[in-house]
Amino acid sequence: MSQPDAAYEPQPTGREVQVRSFPWERLLLSVMYAAIAWFAFWGLLVLAVVMWVLVAFSKEPHEQFRRFVAVGAKYVGQCLSYILLISNEKPFPLGPFPPAE
Repeated sequence: MSQPDAAYEPQPTGREVQVRSFPWERLLLSVMYAAIAWFAFWGLLVLAVVMWVLVAFSKEPHEQFRRFVAVGAKYVGQCLSYILLISNEKPFPLGPFPPAE
């Protein structure tokens, strides 16, 4: 009766295993965008108060002011998408500024 060979020899696959290094650049950019998004968020809250004051006088939001605040909200969303690894597109200032519409 023959005994099974206990030696293990992996089959050659022709591909080398690549070890990925930690994405330090992405981490540093994420920290930078987190700080920018934090300031932009609080700025948007101040602008929201201003918008409500304008609505109190004119009974409707000013269209250009509303677009400006909408672009700011999109920008904060872009920053969060990059920080949370949802998107690989870098937000402004290293990427494009979000469109108004």
